Amino acid sequence: MATVNFIPCKKQNAFSMRNEIEYILQDFKVCIEPEKFNCDHTVNYQTYSADADKTGCIRLISGKDCCPETAFQEFMATKNSFKKTDKTMFYHYDQAFKDGETISPKTAHEIAIKFAEDNYPDYEVVIATHVDNEHLHSHFIINSVSFKTGKKLHQGPKTLFKLRSYSDQICKQYGLTTLEPYTGGKSKSLASREYRAAAKGQSWKFSLMNAIDIAMKISGTKADFIKNMERQGYAVKWTDTRKYITYTCPNTMSCWDIKLHDNRYLKEMMEREFELRRIEAAERRLSASRTDSPAAIAEQPVLSSDTGEARQSVLQSRADLGWDNPAAGAGKSSPAAEPRPQNTAGQSTCGVGAGANQQEPAADTADVVTGWETEREVFFSAEDAAAAPDMDATVDSHSLNLAGIGGSVVQLGRALERLDNPISLNDATTKPPQHTGRKKKLAVGQKEDDHSGHDFEMKM
Repeated sequence: MATVNFIPCKKQNAFSMRNEIEYILQDFKVCIEPEKFNCDHTVNYQTYSADADKTGCIRLISGKDCCPETAFQEFMATKNSFKKTDKTMFYHYDQAFKDGETISPKTAHEIAIKFAEDNYPDYEVVIATHVDNEHLHSHFIINSVSFKTGKKLHQGPKTLFKLRSYSDQICKQYGLTTLEPYTGGKSKSLASREYRAAAKGQSWKFSLMNAIDIAMKISGTKADFIKNMERQGYAVKWTDTRKYITYTCPNTMSCWDIKLHDNRYLKEMMEREFELRRIEAAERRLSASRTDSPAAIAEQPVLSSDTGEARQSVLQSRADLGWDNPAAGAGKSSPAAEPRPQNTAGQSTCGVGAGANQQEPAADTADVVTGWETEREVFFSAEDAAAAPDMDATVDSHSLNLAGIGGSVVQLGRALERLDNPISLNDATTKPPQHTGRKKKLAVGQKEDDHSGHDFEMKM
């Protein structure tokens, strides 16, 4: 991943141009050992001191239509020949690769040469690739006067975006990663400083976007989203009276949702997403509640009064016992066959799951796009996995029903025991127990039975 940046120079004169050329051609910045020329720079990174011996090293410098060592004199000769030695003298750009990018110094320098040749065919350019940092980067000093036509080079505000786009094309040809284009929101372009930080993986705004993506995978409501963001160290101010969502990052930086370069981070889109999740969650609950319908209950096994060969009760379905058949008699009724209370409209009052007629017609959300479809799928997949029973704890329906029958037998036995030892009932005619008096308080050193129960007569 590489990014192109413009390096401004306010003092545009011959001296500043010479200083810029000498700066990018310093030996300790451009020299590299031959054995590291084709190897990954991140693995073989080494910093050279200014007075180190550079004998036998390769200097990663090149000149397009000029010699790097005499570039200043050639630049001035071109300007003097066309009598254009004032105002803008040169332009300075750099192409920086991301920290940890798997790329060799040789490849980085080849990309820089191709970049200069394709973008400045009629101008002299000095190219230098620096290896003194963990991330490789190349510098370009471009003469502002064409050596062919004598025309001055003009670089406008949109030039930088064109150069970055072309840099991404070259990186793709070499199999390198590139920054994804951002076209959402009002801020459709990245600032130069933000673009550079994103390329190095140091953008706090991109970290915020990543935290939002994580929170959206585990949040079903707005309140859950705010809590999950707080767990990651972000404060969220999301109110109905504010047009935008305000995020406060752990580094105390604040950011509106509209500054996150993608429409899906907007307040409107996120509120729409949570509404879709609420509708889908309700539909899932309705689908799950339909398993308790009379048709499903009729298939569940129940205890029959008939006995098998082992003289034990057997489990049969309600349909086999004839409970669902009105002609089977009123003596074999089941709770599922009992009529449910009806309201004035003739609908059941049992709530959600009583029938499809009670459910309000759900809005068609198939065509609604919020940009959070992938995160929504992850969220409900995690919920389904959490709701799924453990295989070791799964018991078949027969075991569940037998366990319920055993519990009922135990309760019946306890009820019979209470008949032998009836509990006394207190009513208005029952006299409450009388207390003879409070216990006498003993003095220090006095025994409990000292003079108790004796009458003494005082005699004069």
